Amino acid sequence: MPLPDDRRRLLSALVVLRPSGEGPVMDRLTADRVHRLVPSPDVVRTVRQWFTSRGFEVGDAVGISFALTGPPFLFDATFARPEDQGVPRHEALSVDALPRDVARHISEIAFTTPPDFGPAHP
Repeated sequence: MPLPDDRRRLLSALVVLRPSGEGPVMDRLTADRVHRLVPSPDVVRTVRQWFTSRGFEVGDAVGISFALTGPPFLFDATFARPEDQGVPRHEALSVDALPRDVARHISEIAFTTPPDFGPAHP
């Protein structure tokens, strides 16, 4: 039996981690500072394992971030707040629904903006 369209299509988001005790890092991220903002291996492992346990495909950590891939229903089940109509696809995701011990290590989770060229934009 074929899967519904929602289960065939995959979304990918970028998870930006923060060092322990630090606030959001994006406003302070520069090439000369990135080495100071890299979280500990334990933090990276904890956050990646949690998302893996939820069913996401989790990319390798590179610097302060890793990719998170999964079907829309999985993003909705993980991130959507009750007042949402699913997860917004072009905004930063709220970490409010995540366990505190995971959310405190995340600076931001965002979908990349779709390109304005290609087959959908002749």
